[in-house]
Amino acid sequence: MRRSFVFLSALFVFLSMSGRALAADWPMFRGNALRTGNAADTAAPARRFSGTVSWQMRMPAELQSSPAIGNGTIYVGCNDGSLYAVRESDGKPLWSFSTGNWVTSSPALGGGLVIFGSYDGKVYALDAGTGALKWRFTTHNMVASSPAIAGGRVYFGSVDGNVYCVDTSTGWEKWSYKAGREVYGSPSVADGVVYVGNNDGKMMAIDASTGRLKWRAIVGGPVVTGPAAANGRLYFGSWDGTLYCADIKNQAMIWKHYSGGSIESSPLVANGRVYFGNIRGTMTALSAESGGVLWRQETGASISSSPSISGNSLFFGNSVGEIYSLAADTGAAAWRISAGGAIAAAPAVGANGIYAAGMDNVLRCIK
Repeated sequence: MRRSFVFLSALFVFLSMSGRALAADWPMFRGNALRTGNAADTAAPARRFSGTVSWQMRMPAELQSSPAIGNGTIYVGCNDGSLYAVRESDGKPLWSFSTGNWVTSSPALGGGLVIFGSYDGKVYALDAGTGALKWRFTTHNMVASSPAIAGGRVYFGSVDGNVYCVDTSTGWEKWSYKAGREVYGSPSVADGVVYVGNNDGKMMAIDASTGRLKWRAIVGGPVVTGPAAANGRLYFGSWDGTLYCADIKNQAMIWKHYSGGSIESSPLVANGRVYFGNIRGTMTALSAESGGVLWRQETGASISSSPSISGNSLFFGNSVGEIYSLAADTGAAAWRISAGGAIAAAPAVGANGIYAAGMDNVLRCIK
């Protein structure tokens, strides 16, 4: 059993925060532990955004981490090896915390903590208000996976080939599961089961309490995206260019759709549709029930940014730095913003804006 390293000097602060809930608009990657990417499933109300950039915050290095939003603060990782907290209203820096390598893992908020992984092989839990270290957990290789918090536990994968479950408040390991190959993808958690893919083309369903494998599906390429759980089904993409839909109860594949290009964009499920992008630059909407194509929108550049949705507006970026808003029902473009570098991260949707992190080192608030 591995124990976290705790700063005793911060113990009083930790105890005072441990019972406090953190009001969050977008508390983790894809908005929630189900990874649906839908603002309707978070505290952020649906609203219309005009595509106007309200503020920009320049960071020291590229941003591949998707932001999290809570208590009026934006949290985002940076390739300078730090996690940054900035004020939601105007982008003013509040604090930063340095690790030993890139932070591409998207932070997760829960229990007064912000938890994230680093390429230095560690997962960190900080006081969300002050940035003080509460605990850190060491794996045997890089952590690019974005943690999912559910039921007082945090779940994440590592390039060391393991999936980990750690107590959120203490940092003690509850269990680890040997996935066999690198785990870059971000787990989803639904009804007591953790779903996560690996580089061997396996999608695994792991009991969230015990760490025992319940079932797995094997597909034709690495699964590096976060699966989405909705309405008793699991949706996930693969480098083999296919989006898969599995029935969770019956542990069986229902349908699959070949998109024509590797899928590094996590699927979004909302209003009976599933949305995803691929490296050919196509954003596709399928029927969540049948997998039939509803619409396609070509952007001309690869899409690894996972889409987010608010009301009838779909948001994502592409590799030439374009940030799109499309009508979710038709795919028609509402607006497009040009950034100075690729947008690989998923936009986060808050009550007062869309927050997009870019490879041009800039965090943007779009209203």
